[in-house]
Order: sequence, then C-alpha cells, then structure tokens
Amino acid sequence: MSSDFWSRSLARIARLIAPRTIRVRRKPGVPSPSPSARVPRPRLGSPSGFPTMGRMDSDWEGEYDNATGCRNTVYTAPQTVVAPQWANVTLGVLGTQRLDRAIARNAATAGAKVAILGAPLQPKLRTVAAYPDPASVVKGARYAILPVSAPGQSAQASASFAPERAYGSALGGMSAGAHLIAPRTDAALTRHAAALGLTVHSYEDGLRPILDAASEAMDELFVRVEKAGTQLQGSRVCVIASERIPDLLILRLSSAGARVHLATNERGLDDAFPGVTVLPLSDLPVKSPKFDAIFSTINGPVVDARELGSLPDHALVVDLADPPGSVDFQLAKQLGRKAIWARGIMRRVPPLGQAYWSVIGGLIASLEQNES
Repeated sequence: MSSDFWSRSLARIARLIAPRTIRVRRKPGVPSPSPSARVPRPRLGSPSGFPTMGRMDSDWEGEYDNATGCRNTVYTAPQTVVAPQWANVTLGVLGTQRLDRAIARNAATAGAKVAILGAPLQPKLRTVAAYPDPASVVKGARYAILPVSAPGQSAQASASFAPERAYGSALGGMSAGAHLIAPRTDAALTRHAAALGLTVHSYEDGLRPILDAASEAMDELFVRVEKAGTQLQGSRVCVIASERIPDLLILRLSSAGARVHLATNERGLDDAFPGVTVLPLSDLPVKSPKFDAIFSTINGPVVDARELGSLPDHALVVDLADPPGSVDFQLAKQLGRKAIWARGIMRRVPPLGQAYWSVIGGLIASLEQNES
C-alpha cells in the first residue's frame, strides 16, 4: 500500500483519539448567566469512579447556573492516566455497611483481589472473597481499608470506634510493609500500626472537597424546593433511580424530615437506607397519588402522563437527570403541576461509593507507583 494511504489512516486515527469537546445547547430563551452566577464543579474523574483505571469513560465538565438551574455543560473526553497493575493489588475491606461494600465492588471492578468481612457481595464477583473474621480478610493483604464513616454518621460513634482495639493483632497477618487506609488517623492507631510494621494513610482531606461540592449542590436544590412552596418536613417524597443510586440525596431528604420512598429496579436495597421504603418502578403509577414530591434521576421518559396525572394537585416534580431529562414539562405545565428543571445537577453529587473510591483508589495508585 502507498505511503499516502498510511498517512491518511494515521491522520484519521489521530483525529479519533484526540480530546473532543461537544457543547450542549442551553434551554431556549434562557439568557446566559454572568460569571458571578456560576459555580465551577470540580473534576471527579470518570463516571466509573476512579480516574486511573485506564478506562475511557465519558466525563462531564461545565458549570451550573444558580439562577435558572440550567447547566452550561461541556463534554470532554478524559485524559488517559497510567493505572497500577491492579491484578497484583490485594486488599481487605473491614467494614460491613453498604458504602464499604460499594468500595469493595469498585476495587474489584478495577481488577484488584478483594476480601470482605461478612456475607458475600450480591451479585457475586469472582475476585471478591468473603470471610467471617477480620484476620482472614486481611491475611496476606497489601492494603486494608478500615470501616468508612459515611456523611451524616454520628460523630460520637465515629470517634468511639478504635481500630487498634477492634482488630487487635489481626492486622499483623498482613504482608510485610502493608498499608492501612483510614478515614482519619490518630496517635493510637499510628502507634499500633507501627508496632505491626504497617503504615497508616488518611483520605479525609482528599474526600472533603468532593463532599463539600456535593453538599453545595444539595443546598442549592433545597433552596429551590423551598421557593416552590414545598415543605419537606413530614412530606411523602419519592426518589426515582436506576443503578446509580443517589444516596446523598436520599440521606439529605431523610434528615430534612421527609418520608422517603425509593423507586428502582435495583435489588438488595431494602435495608440500605434506614427508614426508606423501596419499591419497584412498576409500582410508581399506583403509588404516585400518595406522593407530595418526586425527584427523578433517571435519564429517560419516566415521569409522563400516568405519573403526572395521578399526582396530587399540590405535588412538586423535580427533574435531576442529565439532558434530555425524564419529566414531560409541557404536560406538567398543562396539568398545573409545580416542576423544577434542575437537569444535570446530580453530576456534582456522585454516588458515595464512587466518591470514596475515587480518593481511596487514587491513594492506592499513588502508593503503588511510588513503590514500583
């Protein structure tokens, strides 16, 4: 073949893999906000939850318009980052709550060999083993992830938990020069780890900016809900979600005093959120007449004539999905329903498992790189 053919082929490949930017139109008739009305969103890495996994998932960059609830969104292909050899990474997850298991699942998806405490993951993953005792979980592991402190967890409960007392000599079964990954460190834990030949690393400082940005987004949303005349205290609220469960939104609604229902087809969530009722999406048209507000995060035509027509007259509908969204706003206006157009805001509120793993996984990758 001619050299011109190969030159043209290489040029096409270069154009395909080059970073691309696709601008998404703003809502017609909405003026562009001033720079002071925009809040930049920190980059969180790929939606897979960890920017160094070597995957080319799409990522959303851009700004959120406080005044209109409309994002001036820019799609940018993420940069490729060198990933560690995850198949050589062994780690034990010592927490047993939903967030700990989400971290374990993300680690296994990245390629690490993972051991967890308690019941097996559902659905099971080939690279995740479950054990009934901490010593078996961390035996021979290079990393041990201590129980995670989720937002909203009692500060007193977090402070009273002492890993050095809870696990004793069990951590001594880790590999030589192993690492403890903890939400925060203190003198007692550091001394205990040093006596066992371990090093303690905290991820609290790296996680704080992500959670702060998510909290600001939730504050903005709740202000708009209040301005719409909806009181969350004592109201029946339904959150519609797919596999990307908006746990921070659910926790904030619960803490505001709302009686929260979660409509999803995901399984194994019945005990994930205390006080939250889980129902299948197929039940939504039947249950809608009882809801005072609906928050939809599914990208697709979910809140249509059936749901909008059966809601009470005072009900509020909030569309939080990425464009094109999930709510028929034209029909909502015709029916006189209160509706908030806040599509895309959940891009600033990642699932907690994704947020935690983006920091913990990055910490592990950095340690692996330093020691290679």
